[in-house]
Formats: sequence, C-alpha cells, structure tokens
Amino acid sequence: MSSLSRLSGFLGLALLALPPLAAQKVPDLTGTWVMALDKSDFGPLPAPQSRTDVIVHKEPSITDKRTVVSTNGETTSTLVYAVDGKPHVNHIGGIDATSVLHWDGQVLVMESTLTTPQGEVKAVDRYTLSADQKTLTQARTLSLGGQEATQTIVMVKQ
Repeated sequence: MSSLSRLSGFLGLALLALPPLAAQKVPDLTGTWVMALDKSDFGPLPAPQSRTDVIVHKEPSITDKRTVVSTNGETTSTLVYAVDGKPHVNHIGGIDATSVLHWDGQVLVMESTLTTPQGEVKAVDRYTLSADQKTLTQARTLSLGGQEATQTIVMVKQ
C-alpha cells in the first residue's frame, strides 16, 4: 500500500470520528450574571446603574430573569426564548420585543425588533461565553431611523 493510500485511509477514518457540525455542543449560558459596568460600553446611550441576569439554559430553551436599575427605578422582566429560528415576543419595561435566536458556531445571535414611541428599533445581540465560562459578553448593534449605535455589555458569573 502506498503512503498516499495509507494517508488517505487515515484521513477518512479521522473524519468519520469527528462529530457532525450540527451535533457540536453549544455553550451553556446558565447562571447568575452581573454586569461589569467598568468593562461595558453603552455608546451614546445612558448606562444603567446595574443589571443582573439569572439565566436558565436548557437547549433549545432559554429563560432570563433580568433586573435593571436605572435613574428611572428598577425593572424586572422574565424573558422566554427558544433557539429555534422562530419569533418569540417578550415584554420589557412596557415595550414588546420580538426576537429570533440562532447559533453562529459558539455565539448566540438574537435579532430583535422593538416598537417604541420613537419608532421601530432593530437590535442584533451576539452573546459570547469566555473560554473559562466566567464572562458573558453581549455585543449589540441598535438601528433606529437610519442611525446605528453599538454597545458592549460585559457580564460576570457569580
């Protein structure tokens, strides 16, 4: 058997041993996450005083009990999603948000539309869990009336 044949056979066996891409494990976002205000960037928008997310993630379902404290007081919302490509409607501080979630490799992507008194806001959130699973970073792009703003919200696991 030639070296090329052996190499080809070995590569074929190695490829069979790899898990299919669809079966690769996605990160588990379960935990209590507290915003690190000093590491977060809210761009042109005012930052909240604090934010805590208590996430229960049982793929494909995600429930997030989010408490935000701002100059307007404290708001707690329970957000329920599924990573299934279908729209999910949640009520956040009196505003309806329709979100569709999917995985982009190890990154959870949430595309949302919010109807506000200022008009329709489009939000794209990309949630990335650090390798040590202690930091959850939410990279957000907001679009309203042809203008765009970006934010980075860094959450630390408690």
